[in-house]
Amino acid sequence: MNRFIECAGVGKIYPVKTESVEALRGIDFTCDSGDFVCLLGRSGCGKSTLLQLVAGLEEPTAGNIAVAGKTLDGPSPAAAIVFQDHGLFPWMTVRKNVEFNMKARGVAAGERTATAAQFIEMTGLTGFGDRYPHELSGGMRQRVGIARALTTGPRALLMDEPFGALDAQTRGKLQDELLSIWEKQRTTVLFVTHSIDEALLLADRILVFTPRPGRIAADIKVDLPRPRAPQSEAFSALARELRGLIGADRDFD
Repeated sequence: MNRFIECAGVGKIYPVKTESVEALRGIDFTCDSGDFVCLLGRSGCGKSTLLQLVAGLEEPTAGNIAVAGKTLDGPSPAAAIVFQDHGLFPWMTVRKNVEFNMKARGVAAGERTATAAQFIEMTGLTGFGDRYPHELSGGMRQRVGIARALTTGPRALLMDEPFGALDAQTRGKLQDELLSIWEKQRTTVLFVTHSIDEALLLADRILVFTPRPGRIAADIKVDLPRPRAPQSEAFSALARELRGLIGADRDFD
């Protein structure tokens, strides 16, 4: 496997008027091409900050980040990011939203149309191409955001609690759909969550973060066959281990 994401000694400090806030300290990890890695920890531990650094949306205060073998000096064309807030344009149809990134890159209209249709179908949105975001459920809007991210053929998909605001049934369905897409595309996925069960259902590896300043407390390999059964003893044992590392009796805020 090839190292695709590399973080070496990464730190992030936000200057404020009264006292600087150290969000991350000494982050070291690598992620191979095709890996599905979850960043797990309590709110405020720096998970989302690290994702934005890897996306090239912010610069680290210390250390270096490389994506696809290139040190970041801005957003990487090899990666696409999906936020919890899907960020759709309300005045655009589903199809136009999905085509947006391609249009911004100068992709020809015919190719945009064909590629958008492919990912609209892949994300279960067939028949909704002419709808507007306000006409869709929360889960469907998130599907549009995922489809839009996939249209540029990213080698890495960076996901910041994309299912966190959804009900349990919708969340479970989208988790299954994401795994199906990942198994077909073998895109590298870096996925932020504060749900232990979600991390165990999805990931090959789980990076457990300490409270702020965020550091990696543990790098846990999830060697369980898919589809995974939360009722199994192996799943439960890993869940107990993660709860012990985080100090939580259950999923947490």
